[in-house]
Amino acid sequence: MRVNNLFVEKLNLLDTIRNCFTKWTDRVDSCMGFDNLKLFMNRLEDLGVKTYLCHSIEDLLQQINSLIKGVKTQILITGSETEHKKQLIEKLKKDNQNIRVISADSTTPVYDVELSIGFPELALANTGTVIYRASSGIEEASIYFPEIHISIISKNKILYDIDDIENYIDNFLRKGESLYFVTGPSSTADIEGEIVRGVHGPRTFYVFIMDGESK
Repeated sequence: MRVNNLFVEKLNLLDTIRNCFTKWTDRVDSCMGFDNLKLFMNRLEDLGVKTYLCHSIEDLLQQINSLIKGVKTQILITGSETEHKKQLIEKLKKDNQNIRVISADSTTPVYDVELSIGFPELALANTGTVIYRASSGIEEASIYFPEIHISIISKNKILYDIDDIENYIDNFLRKGESLYFVTGPSSTADIEGEIVRGVHGPRTFYVFIMDGESK
């Protein structure tokens, strides 16, 4: 019996070492960007987030037009300044869409808005999280207040998990900016355990991933 116990203990030890090694190699692969996109999209799907992979600004606009077609209120645009953001704003203006670009010095309150479009700073593949930075309450409200929110992020801004953003966080906080982590649509349980959507954030959440380098 003693021999059998030792044999089982050795097998357990080997399994532990094997699992540690597997986790380590998965971590290396993810940090090098091998699986971040696929993992991110899988996590978003688990959260009930509709996800699209776009190969061009034209592809992005075509997908977004189908979502904003029935929107009757002003569309808010917020988030980091990227080339994709500039191109989208230009095309929406050309199409005579009623848009409002939110910036750090915006003072007009956000109210009666159905949809906003945001450009996060980063994303975390392991949790399906997008990360925004904001310097004012108006910027924050533009993310959380509308019923529908669309996030647009470049593939190379998707990191593995929160351990990989330490340097980014330090840089933002030194500038006096806040970071907002958004993981899926708003979902809150009441006292009876019933899930209520849209109480503390968007009821419907979309993520568009640009297949290419950040612009």
